[in-house]
Amino acid sequence: MERQAKVWGERWLLRQDSTHATSYLRLKKGYRCSWHSHMEKYNLFFLCSGKVGIVVEELGERQEIILKEGECCTVKPGQWHEFRVYEDSNMVEEMYVEYSEADIIRQKEGGRL
Repeated sequence: MERQAKVWGERWLLRQDSTHATSYLRLKKGYRCSWHSHMEKYNLFFLCSGKVGIVVEELGERQEIILKEGECCTVKPGQWHEFRVYEDSNMVEEMYVEYSEADIIRQKEGGRL
């Protein structure tokens, strides 16, 4: 388990592979992360304790979703976002790439030999 110090608290990287990463975030009141987006990854935030705002930009307008204990929020690829910490908080972040049935390309149908 990798532990990273951040200006807003700390990230404990629990698991990471080529399709997703799971982190436990310890967040300090009065801080925020940088304004950013991901090209392919979704972000799912699950708030374990505290109070956090997830600011997202949708169609050129920013809106804030306030998470309370036990609530979650998903941010789509390409969507600009940041989190704002209103109380010392603990949050799980899951970053993943969406699975699609259309992902497979077949050259030839399978069957009996």
